[in-house]
Amino acid sequence: MAYADDWGGADPHAHGRARRLFLMSSLVGMTPVIRRLIPDLGCRRMAFIPTASYAADYGVANRLMHWWWRALGVDVHVVDLTDARRWRIHDELRRAGVFYVCGGNTFYLMHCLQSSGAAGIIRERVAQGVPYLGESAGAVAASPSIGYIAPKDERPAIAGESTVPVPGLALSAYRVVPHVHGLALGRAAAHIVRAHAADPRFVPLRNDQALVVAGTQARVFTTRAVLPLVM
Repeated sequence: MAYADDWGGADPHAHGRARRLFLMSSLVGMTPVIRRLIPDLGCRRMAFIPTASYAADYGVANRLMHWWWRALGVDVHVVDLTDARRWRIHDELRRAGVFYVCGGNTFYLMHCLQSSGAAGIIRERVAQGVPYLGESAGAVAASPSIGYIAPKDERPAIAGESTVPVPGLALSAYRVVPHVHGLALGRAAAHIVRAHAADPRFVPLRNDQALVVAGTQARVFTTRAVLPLVM
């Protein structure tokens, strides 16, 4: 399925043709498609951001995926957004040739992206052409706002943030809804899809699907490489 994604945040001219996003429910089975989007992936320095997984019961599985990338020959650098050394976070993000943001709790992820100063750097680098790979929470975070994901992700009790709207990275006009038909998260995903059925900006994704954005064009790819009932 093809889409036209001609709005990439507050400034519609900020991303243009340079933008490359790969927004998925699960990494499993997606590597061949990712390599087509980023042919020189093995030559790039990856900023692997596991932070969302710290606030999820299943987070350890997400964090372990950095070994998968290393096994594929990618130069992986884990970037912990909770690190008090902000200079290190910023340095790693500015040196990255590709971003990988793994799954977990989207609200916790966006809180850490904003409080660490990482959000602005990622937006800037993506606008310059650095590819962004987002899995589950990482895919949702690319949206203009993330409040819609509340039926799936519990909102942590962070002082002053319990009721205010939560902006996303605004890398795309679309709001990805991951894990549609999934065994563990499918019911919450279905609720979100029904609630926004009339809004074409909401893109439901099974675990074998990804929304790929290249410049102003977007398309949903289906690999059929994994069972859609997982997760």
